[in-house]
Amino acid sequence: MHGSELQKEIRQALDEMRLVDHHDHLTNPFLAKPDTEMDLPYFLTHTYLQGDLVASGMPEALFDAKNFEYLSKPDAKDESEQRWKELKPYLENVRSSAYYRYLLIALRDLYGFEADEVDEGSWQELSGKIRERSRESLAWSMKVLERMNVYRMILDISGTGLPSKRIVKDDRLVQVVRMDGFINGEPQAVKNFTDEPVRSLDWYLEALDRAFEAVVKAGAVGVKSGLAYERIISYEPVPKPDAERIYARGLSSTSPEERKAFQDFIMHEVCERCARHRLPFQVHTGIQAGNYNTITNANPTHLTNLVRKFPDVRFDLFHGGYPYMQELALMAKYFPNVYLDGCWLAHITPAGYKRGLDEWIELLPGNKIFAWGGDHGILEHSYASLMLAKDLIAEVLAAKVASGYFPLKTALTLAEKILGGNAIRVYGF
Repeated sequence: MHGSELQKEIRQALDEMRLVDHHDHLTNPFLAKPDTEMDLPYFLTHTYLQGDLVASGMPEALFDAKNFEYLSKPDAKDESEQRWKELKPYLENVRSSAYYRYLLIALRDLYGFEADEVDEGSWQELSGKIRERSRESLAWSMKVLERMNVYRMILDISGTGLPSKRIVKDDRLVQVVRMDGFINGEPQAVKNFTDEPVRSLDWYLEALDRAFEAVVKAGAVGVKSGLAYERIISYEPVPKPDAERIYARGLSSTSPEERKAFQDFIMHEVCERCARHRLPFQVHTGIQAGNYNTITNANPTHLTNLVRKFPDVRFDLFHGGYPYMQELALMAKYFPNVYLDGCWLAHITPAGYKRGLDEWIELLPGNKIFAWGGDHGILEHSYASLMLAKDLIAEVLAAKVASGYFPLKTALTLAEKILGGNAIRVYGF
């Protein structure tokens, strides 16, 4: 079979497979009444492209929420043209960026956009279509979700609290709960689960127990940590008496070293409860969204001691660890309880995603890869990411088959696993 025909056959087969979106932040698309409408400037700037625009020189003040209030206030003057004029000069700098290019998939598939680029001659009509569809809110979102053929979509939308009840009830939409509030020692995290005052570390840990029991009862399918945005994800073992002294002194008056020690202690406690309740633990590793962060904080190898200490915790490690893709792959190769999650990566760098997937297929057992997650707040962006990811997966698998690495049957079996089958097993769907 010719290479292009083989790729096409595999790509068509992917559309028939049970798909798990391993990670997304979609709230507004699934509300009965959305918090805001959307136009083209909003569509382009409320996503990862914002980071590239800032890196290219666009002032961050232009992204201020007050500049888009016209989309949430029915009687407000339409300021879309002003937002376009502010965006346009910087858009020219990012047209080669993957964060821009993949958005065109959604514009073409979902809004009938036919021009080569979004420019002065095409933006206004396109913006009108986007805004019109956004007014259909939930009905439109359900159409897009059907088109994506999602079996389960794992949402991270509730923070350190019970799974959100704001969104529509739908069996496809499941949630994880962040435990970062507890790890950071935030009083509000405790108040979300108990009204009793917390006077000691033992009481604090009891509140953490209540939190886990409550989120399990409420149907959470796992927990999540995104602390790679705030600190190094190295969590050393800390004796309980040391954590008790830090907590008794008051976290607001501790040194940075003491605060880290307290967080490290609670992270180990969170892992222990993940094991007890058999909840998978999603952890952000690798590239952070936006600007000005420290990438070395998010090297997945920092988690090695946790992975080793808690063999009964299924660690779902995000974003392929990019740029530490090989390091994360080796962690998944070494440890039965580590799963490599490629969420977000396809539209960070399609070339990097293909390179990583090509190696992961050779390095890892087929049950250790979660291939895709959208990681967005706008459903159309997740749609675009999915279409891109399927194209890239088909390309990689076709090349493997064409080279004789494995037969087509093996390629399709593997695709079923990495697109959904593995997560269905690990998360118990």
